[in-house]
Amino acid sequence: MSEQSSVVPVKVEAGAEAGRDPLKIMIEIAKDNDLSAEDKSALISYAQTRFKNRRRMAYIALYALIASLGLIFVAAFIDGFSTCQADKTCKGILESIKNNQSLIAWIEGFLTAIVAAYYGVSAWRPAS
Repeated sequence: MSEQSSVVPVKVEAGAEAGRDPLKIMIEIAKDNDLSAEDKSALISYAQTRFKNRRRMAYIALYALIASLGLIFVAAFIDGFSTCQADKTCKGILESIKNNQSLIAWIEGFLTAIVAAYYGVSAWRPAS
């Protein structure tokens, strides 16, 4: 039975290792003579996928923020032209949004934190 090379990372990022520049880590992986070509490509692919997923998550959160802002503008526009202003028993869209204000604020805050964290880290560490 032949021994296959491992595609599992040799060292796990922890502590000071996690704060290092990802490009420098990839260069070190590429220069390491103890790793096989398959291990090198697997480790580099893992690092690139990880950063791609972070970017995707931040963009989805940003699009969700923009969509929710658009929804509120559309709701205000619809409420402005609706007949609910004359009829006091009718409850408009903005009234429903106002009643759920705390829940919406938590969701918007969470999405904003995702976007701010990604762009903050990207500005602090451009390689990530």
